[in-house]
Amino acid sequence: MSVSKFTVLSAESLNPEHPLHDEFTARMDDIWENYSQYPWLIPPQLGAWAGSMRPVVRKAMEIMDGVQLWWLREPEVDLCKEWAQMENMLFPSPLWDAYR
Repeated sequence: MSVSKFTVLSAESLNPEHPLHDEFTARMDDIWENYSQYPWLIPPQLGAWAGSMRPVVRKAMEIMDGVQLWWLREPEVDLCKEWAQMENMLFPSPLWDAYR
């Protein structure tokens, strides 16, 4: 699905009557379940994956959703450059240096 179609459907699905409302409402839970299937290495200071990373994963998805909107506008932003800057905010140095 293209980013623009995804964005439109996401906004339309805010209406509880929309056929994709439940799917978009469950999106973060689905992403979390998918990401949680992998043995991620995280800094030990953060504790266990399940207890510390859900807010980080949520913020990463929120940032990416927002960056995608700017990417669709004129003039578009550089998606990779924007993510690289946000990545440093989500996974700050030196805490995450050994895990990049």
